[in-house]
Order: sequence, then C-alpha cells, then structure tokens
Amino acid sequence: MKKITIACMLAAALVLSACGNNASKKKDAQTKTTETSQQEQYLTEDLIIKLDSLISGFQKLGMMPNMQAMIDGKVVLTDKEKRIKPTFLMPLSKAADLVTLSQKNRALAVYAIDREVATMYGLPTDEYDQVIGKLAVETDNQAMIDGAQINVEVNSYDINSWIVTMGEEQLAKEQVHMFFELAAAAMLESLYITSLDIPRYITYFNDQTAADVSYRFVLVVDGVESLIPYHPELETVKGLLEPLKVINAINVKQLQDQLKTLATDIAAAREKLMD
Repeated sequence: MKKITIACMLAAALVLSACGNNASKKKDAQTKTTETSQQEQYLTEDLIIKLDSLISGFQKLGMMPNMQAMIDGKVVLTDKEKRIKPTFLMPLSKAADLVTLSQKNRALAVYAIDREVATMYGLPTDEYDQVIGKLAVETDNQAMIDGAQINVEVNSYDINSWIVTMGEEQLAKEQVHMFFELAAAAMLESLYITSLDIPRYITYFNDQTAADVSYRFVLVVDGVESLIPYHPELETVKGLLEPLKVINAINVKQLQDQLKTLATDIAAAREKLMD
C-alpha cells in the first residue's frame, strides 16, 4: 500500500465539464450561437492543454524530499520518540462522517500521508489500509487502486507512469478537478507534517527542492483556480490555500523561515480539509 501514499503526494481529481455543448442541443443554429459555441469549445480545449501541462509539472517534481525519505525508511526515530505516540494525525474515525465526493477525495490524500507517519512511529497500519482502500473505491480512483495492486504483486510501481495514468484517466472521465483537489490536500498535509518538526525535516532539502515546494504550490493553485468556473465547489480549497500564497522560497533558509511563520495558518487550513 505504500504507493498509495506516493500517488496521493502528487495527484488529485476533479470533474472538468465541457461548456460548449448547449448550443448543439438547440435546433436554432443562429450564427451568434454557433460562434459562441465554438469559442466555448476552444476555451475548454485550451484549458485541457493547460491542465495537462500542470500535471506534467507534478511529474517532474516528484515528492517532497522529506516525505520520500520517510517512505524509504530514512527518517529514523529513537525508541524514546516512538514511545510518544503522535496525537497530530487525522483521526481515522472521521472517515465515517464523510459525505461528499470532495471530502472523501481530500481524506484519501490525508490518510495516505498519515499512514507513512504511523509506520515511522511503529504503529499498526491495517486500519489505514482499509480506510484508504475504501476511499479509493468510493472516489473511483482506479489508477490508485491499480497502482496499489501492482505494488503488492511485484513490489514496484513507476511514479511517473502513475501520474500520467491518473491524469489521462481523470481527463477521460471528466474528473481532472479531483486530481488537483487531491494534490492540494496532499500538499497541505505534507506541509503540516513538515512544519511540526522543521529542524528534523529541513535537513532533507537543498535549495532546488526547497524552491520546488514553491513551484508545487503554484501548480496546485493554478489548477484549482482554473477549474473553479466549472466546479464552484473548489472555492473551498481555494479559500484554504489563500493564506499560504506567500510561500515563495527559493532556498532552504527561506523555506525554513516561511514554514515557521506559516505554521499556524498551515495547521488551520489542514484542520478544515475534511469539512
């Protein structure tokens, strides 16, 4: 199930509605209506190209280095640290209260990341696996389900292929909005975990990967805001990201300082992710 986390760190999903079909449903083919329809169709195609470019950006970024180190087992806690069980993880009991597809999609990202933290602390992960698997099915995230299965069977799954697969799948199913919603939730949870122990996690960054955090944020915001006209429910995600738009670090020192300054805002946004 580890690759479920990798998937969640880099992707999300949302429905991309085509807005150029209304005119074709009308028998009255007036010139003005036709021109409007063609313009709307062009904008839709243009947006798809833009979204494809944003998804490619995630593919090039990979994971935040501290989260990758956690998954690789390189973040090691002492026995004393492991005896103090984490109280900051999102309660699994919240999964039972989720109603909307958006809530479940965001929860999928949060729990996948929290699962790796639980593993780091030596906590059992069976319940995480059950909840994550259930949410993947309920959100129709076939790419993630397939990725987890491949990992179980052959212990290997190429993250770049996964992102491409998920992007193509969700574009085809008109769910690309969920890609960016999941990406936003994964990013917030990753930033939240990082902000809780900056001295430990900042050591895994260099100036380039620190700058990549800022780029990742831009990609998420751009995708979310581009899709709001088609999916107004994304206004909620936009609102959560708004206080964090000041993230613009280009080196490790700046990232460290910004995480310290924004720790309270990050925690507040993360707390509302599943509302």
